[in-house]
This record gives sequence, C-alpha cells and structure tokens, in this order.
Amino acid sequence: MCKLLVPLLLLIASPAAEGIAGEAALRSVRTLGIGRDAFLYTVSGISVDRRGNVYVTDLLDYSVKKFAKSGAYIGKVGRRGSGPGEFRSPALSLVIGERLVVLQMEDPRIQVFDTGLMYRGGFVVPGGMPVDITAVWPRGMAIALYADSSRGTVLRYQGPEGSNPRRVVLEPTGKRHPLYSASRIAVCRDGTLVVAYLFMNRVELYSREGRIRRRFSVEAMAGRKGDEDDWRVPERTYFRKVLLDTGGNILLLGGNQSPHPGRDIFVYGRDGSCVRTFVLPARSRVVAAGEKNTLYATDEAGTRVERYILR
Repeated sequence: MCKLLVPLLLLIASPAAEGIAGEAALRSVRTLGIGRDAFLYTVSGISVDRRGNVYVTDLLDYSVKKFAKSGAYIGKVGRRGSGPGEFRSPALSLVIGERLVVLQMEDPRIQVFDTGLMYRGGFVVPGGMPVDITAVWPRGMAIALYADSSRGTVLRYQGPEGSNPRRVVLEPTGKRHPLYSASRIAVCRDGTLVVAYLFMNRVELYSREGRIRRRFSVEAMAGRKGDEDDWRVPERTYFRKVLLDTGGNILLLGGNQSPHPGRDIFVYGRDGSCVRTFVLPARSRVVAAGEKNTLYATDEAGTRVERYILR
C-alpha cells in the first residue's frame, strides 16, 4: 500500500522561505518554462539557491532544470533510468549550500548533485518512503517519511550526504488509516520542527529534542465533521506545503478543503494565531521561496513556474 500512495503524496506537495509574510498582495514578475529547451512538462518540485538560481524538477522529462534568477534557462541533469544521475520519477528537491538533493516517488533512494548539475552520490532513507524534505539551518536537512503506521516519522540529517540521521517519531494521529500520518514539514532556525498534515486540519510544533510543544488548526478550513470513515483512504487535503519566513511565521498552502483550493496561503504565528491570508492567482501544487519577499509557484497546469513579488 505504501508504494501506491507515495506518488499522490509527492505530487500534492515543495524548502524554507525567507521573509515572504508581507501584505496580502501578489505581483507576477517572471515566468519560467518558456522556450524549447526550457519547456516544462509536469513540475513536481521547486527549489532556490542562495544566488537566486531556480531548480525545477520535471516529472515527465525525468530531469531537474536550472534557471538563472533572471529566468534564463541554464541547463538540466537527468534522464530516464535507474542508474546514478538517472530518474524514474523525480519529485521534490532541496538546495543545501552547493548541493542539490532530489527525492523520487516510490523510491527510498536519494540522489545528490552539486549546483553545477554534476552527480555526487546518494543514499537510501531507512524505514519508509520520503514524502517531503526541508532545510535545517545551517547545512542540515530533514525528511518526512510515510509508512504503514498511525505515527509519522521525520529523519534529521547533519548534511546533504545523509550522514548521522536522527529519528523523530510524531504524535499518534488518532486515525485508523495510516495515510493520515502523511505530513509536510519545515524547521525553524532554533530547531523547532513544524508539521502540517496533508489529510488533517492539524499543525504541530516539536522541540529540537522531538517533544510536542503546540498544536493548532486553521479555522478557515474546518470542513465537515463526523461524516468520515477513517478506515478509508482520505480524500480531503488540508495542507499541500508548509514554509517559514525569517520573521518566524508559518506559511501554509491550503489543499482542496481551502476556500480557494490550492491558492490560499495562511500565515500563522508560532503561537497558533492567524496573521493574515493571501491568495495565489492560480491553483498550485508546488510552492517554494527565494530571496526576501519572493515566492515561486506553478501555474494550474503545472507546466510553468511563476515568480511573485509580495507587496
């Protein structure tokens, strides 16, 4: 069952944001994915390095494509296959320093490249299938796992090469179907782990040591209650992605239970209070953040990436 459900988890998903909780207004300033070489078939992941270069994972092209901050196409890495530097189903990606880490659907194998798109190795994630990835300041990363269990798991690594993993077991979901444990994650600079559940209206904060500190929900997405059979595969999505800004706010991309499905980004403080909400112009499955006050999101078809300035 785990292998059948991982593609759904990854495709509904994408690294820590920087200062993007501004006023609730968006202005598109650039589009990526225009031109023959730069064409995007199906975007499944977006990440941004410290220079503003954008790395877009293209599921149907079996590649990761690199764009300059200006939007110019630089090049790509990957082709169809199962060998080093090859992909069967590339999904989420993350830039850590000078390394690009790429997850695949239905595959515990993580591949690592440098930001020049050269293959540098890989490792296997133990104990489940990876469904989300985020940076841990200053050079670490964390990976959320899905397994046939009512409790989700997060692995924290000291570096992008998969060294010294530390396992954090999350609180029980209280649901019978294990898919409810699927989550999106982000890690604050002080080590606080933020967990937003894909199929539950629940956000949890854990200490660096793995102890739960707070739990809250988004009131705007309360949904219907008492009419779900939690033995069945859940269909209502609540959080497609969680990001953080430098002010310590939590940004949550709403799923199909949101008032504007795939478009609402709810900004919450770490105390569980709502700060504001803004709405993307088009429904998006994947969002990421770059330099201050910028946000990257797919268009509704998932074939282009728009760069927005928040005002």
